[in-house]
Amino acid sequence: MRLIKTDLTCRLDSLPWTGFHTRFVSALGITWVLDAFEVVIVSAVLKPMAKQLDLSPQQASLLVSGFLIGAIIGSLIFGYLADKFGRKKLFIITLLLYSGGTFFTGFANSFEFALLCRMVAGAGLGGEFAAIQSAIDEFVPARHRGKVDGTITALWNLGSIMASLSALYLLKTLDESLAWRVAYFLGGALAVLIVFIRFYVPESPRWLISKGRLQEAEEIVNKVESRAGVRPKVESCDVPVFEGNILEATKLILTKYKWKFIFSASMSFTILTTYYGMITFLPLGLSKVFNLSSQEVSSVLFFGSVGGLIGGLVVAFLNDRLGRKPLGVFISFLSMLAVFLFLLTDANPKLLYFLYSLVAFSFASVAYVIATEIYPSYIRAYAIGILSLVGRLSGALAPALVVSLATQDYRLGLYTIACFWLIGFTSFTIYSIKGKETKGKPIEQIS
Repeated sequence: MRLIKTDLTCRLDSLPWTGFHTRFVSALGITWVLDAFEVVIVSAVLKPMAKQLDLSPQQASLLVSGFLIGAIIGSLIFGYLADKFGRKKLFIITLLLYSGGTFFTGFANSFEFALLCRMVAGAGLGGEFAAIQSAIDEFVPARHRGKVDGTITALWNLGSIMASLSALYLLKTLDESLAWRVAYFLGGALAVLIVFIRFYVPESPRWLISKGRLQEAEEIVNKVESRAGVRPKVESCDVPVFEGNILEATKLILTKYKWKFIFSASMSFTILTTYYGMITFLPLGLSKVFNLSSQEVSSVLFFGSVGGLIGGLVVAFLNDRLGRKPLGVFISFLSMLAVFLFLLTDANPKLLYFLYSLVAFSFASVAYVIATEIYPSYIRAYAIGILSLVGRLSGALAPALVVSLATQDYRLGLYTIACFWLIGFTSFTIYSIKGKETKGKPIEQIS
């Protein structure tokens, strides 16, 4: 592996925040909003959809799992392609894939066709995550990276709010047999509008450098500096250039970066098993315990999304102040305890879900930040794809496991989700003792 000496990466980290950064982050960060809209709209309309298509509880939970399986395939394949061919090319392809899969789900008249569409949509969003998270980490100045990444992750809950309100409105104004179809049409059409914005997003300079394309990277950095009205004078540093194939990249991640991978994969595992387990458990398990109708499920999801948005924004703000390590340990432990709020069956389910989400849904705003920033640029997207493979595969299995146990006793479902949190808490505790704090540090120094 050869090294290239350049000052471009340090110049990127020395830039002040500009309007360009805001537009760049907004154009790419919308993926989290779409991802949440997709997942929550499914949960919100899952009951009427299952009723019309005559789905069993297991088949209904498999629609959620199918989306995650598609995301596994997409994140792995498109993650590698994003490292090989660039972030920008993948921005368009993956978004179109997601849009088509979501839109055509609205035409489903069988379990098999609905599952296929869910997998296609999942593949698109899985690829989105790998390419976009890499690009944002590589473009945002180091001192802003924690709060920017954390805020983008917190915006998942904004998409969740939009989905909850949309489902609530559709279920109130339309017949349930039509409402769930319109919900999917809406999600697919929304994604198409974002495609046009993506054409104006530049390629990641750090990725260009890692491929030896210094002149192209220089042109992009010069444009950003020109808009900012500054030209920082910084020292040069050595940036590695990786020229291997997918097998060599996999070997590198699982050997040189194996401890980082184990930690980041455990973060992905915890986030996805607890989230998908809970949002599937709510309409198919907790709704029976609390006697909730389809409209009431949408209302509960809305309150949870509001709680998650508030909690996520607070954690994003604290990322670059308190640091990733203390935040991650504290939030994962508190989330594990918050699961048992649902044992209070006489309490208001909206309040319980709000309090749980305030803590639990904010965890991603610190866990995803540190899990994606600890890799070098030349394999970052592919590493994210592999760790997503672990997280999304376990997340795909979680809904079926939780729902299956909950059919015996709903408390077994809660205990299972608490165990998922225990894994995340244990992993973050070990990292906080032996790992490196990444707050405010350049990516090259971290990796």
